[in-house]
Amino acid sequence: MSYIYSLEKAINYIERHLYEEIDLSYIAKEAGYSLYHFHRIFKSAVGDSLKDYIRKRRITEAAKELVCTDRPIVDIGIKYGYESREAFSRAFEKVYGRNPSEVRNRKLLYCIREPMNSDYMMFNYKLMKEGLSPLYRKLPERYIAGRKSKMKADGSNLQDIPLLWNKWHGEKEGEKITERKFADECMGVCIFSDGEVFEYMIGHEVNSTSHVPENMELYRLAPSFYAVFKTLGPITESVQKTWDYIYSVWLIESEYEHAGTHDIEYYYYNQGVLTADLYVPIVSKKMK
Repeated sequence: MSYIYSLEKAINYIERHLYEEIDLSYIAKEAGYSLYHFHRIFKSAVGDSLKDYIRKRRITEAAKELVCTDRPIVDIGIKYGYESREAFSRAFEKVYGRNPSEVRNRKLLYCIREPMNSDYMMFNYKLMKEGLSPLYRKLPERYIAGRKSKMKADGSNLQDIPLLWNKWHGEKEGEKITERKFADECMGVCIFSDGEVFEYMIGHEVNSTSHVPENMELYRLAPSFYAVFKTLGPITESVQKTWDYIYSVWLIESEYEHAGTHDIEYYYYNQGVLTADLYVPIVSKKMK
């Protein structure tokens, strides 16, 4: 299976360069994907973002050296990319839950993250394959008013985007948009990029482009054909789990591929429960 092979290549590369600076964009390119798309595939199959996987692998190997060797702690930290004992200790304790000295003195060795293997990834794939069936919609040109923020496609966006939503709701930004087409339906738009940074926009579809609130901007959604997935369960977990399924299974198995423009999250209340519909712009693989 092509994406399992790509993941194996990425994991093998990480293992060969674990003690060096690793360029995430290079890994994605070697696997045959943009960093934006490869991160989604990697996260869904492995359970960690690329960045977190590498960090956990390094801390795991550092823990083995702490327990099994007499090498100075500062030297172990430098080996795994930290400039000082203090920086290494802070990073180590954040991931491992214990500081390096305690791990060494008490022989507290356990493995946070061993190298991922293809058998486990295939198992996850089979579990996910039963997944969801989308609806299909063709939508015309539309405009959104809202705020854009730059995000890194390295996994940190999984924490940063919820913070943006908290700020948006806390400051009641949506109420400032007077031309809202659907007052109770808010949108999150991932604007596709081939680079390490992409833009995420929160806003509302508007009836008119004549009035845009101060410090907000307009974004044009071109006419597109979408696969629409309805999420189930607790909103944060279900949205991420559904995106994982879309990118790691559905887009690979279906007759469609990503159109390379924007992903959309529509948030609204259904019988008092916050719900999200995920819109994926697609084109037929036969057209390529």
